[in-house]
Amino acid sequence: MHDRARRVVALGAGGALVGGLAAWAALSDPFTAAADAVTALGIAVIWLEAAFRRRPVPAGPAPAAEPPLRWWPWLVLAVALVAWELLSFFLGPRVQHPTLSSLYDSVTTWRAAKGVLFAGWLSLGAALARR
Repeated sequence: MHDRARRVVALGAGGALVGGLAAWAALSDPFTAAADAVTALGIAVIWLEAAFRRRPVPAGPAPAAEPPLRWWPWLVLAVALVAWELLSFFLGPRVQHPTLSSLYDSVTTWRAAKGVLFAGWLSLGAALARR
């Protein structure tokens, strides 16, 4: 099988797996064994993606460390999210100052939105595992 055909098959299988897990997550109720199972399975899939995509360490001198600038956007995003949560929590009622979890809860009352968010979470994890 050619490399391109192998990639197409892998992408199709990965898409089917993500779609199936997202559908299962969309149909599960929060804080149940089914919701815990689909979340654990999703994490396992991303862990396996990272394990199989791991690049061998080249022989010879140690590679130069990555510049810390690569991680600045993630640090800024994390600080912004934590600041949002803390401000929303301490400023008043969630109706006026919603936390991220309350925004998520209001969106995921629609099962389709819950499935799309779960698929996005898996896709983001797979993209991060590939790097």
